[in-house]
Amino acid sequence: TKLGNKAKLYWHKKGLTADDMATLAMILQTNALPRMREIDLPNNNLGDAGVQALCEGLGHQASLLKPVRLGLFNTNIGDAGVQALCEYLGHHGALLLELDLSYNHIRSQGAAALAAPLRKHPALKKLLLTGCEIGDEGVASLFANLGKDDFKALEWLWLKANQITDAGMATLRSEE
Repeated sequence: TKLGNKAKLYWHKKGLTADDMATLAMILQTNALPRMREIDLPNNNLGDAGVQALCEGLGHQASLLKPVRLGLFNTNIGDAGVQALCEYLGHHGALLLELDLSYNHIRSQGAAALAAPLRKHPALKKLLLTGCEIGDEGVASLFANLGKDDFKALEWLWLKANQITDAGMATLRSEE
């Protein structure tokens, strides 16, 4: 099957880099992957530049269909990558069902930055932020002062292996 006919792109431990993501971004912009609904790139060293390129490609994807699953598990995302994701999520992908950013350098500042754009995704069912160096402040930023439709569909929230104390867990319980 040709890549253009696939609905899911799963490239695990392929040694992908920022240059590879720039190439993928160009392909997305030409609508060569019109059926692509899931992008899962775990355990690659994309880094901030790779995530920026991917988000650029997704944001300018010619197809009206946007991914419903974006998996960036352990891809070396830092502050600039989080910012690129925030910009993409804030303007595109309102049908996003699952986002996996586990084992990246999101930290509390990144969680705070992601809060507003993620709340624009009413269909988001899974949010995986395992091992992202998030502390109590990050949890509070994500879930404080929720509107009635914020995270309404959220069924799975994975926050294990972070720096969340009992106080952070209390924040989560109070927002239920």
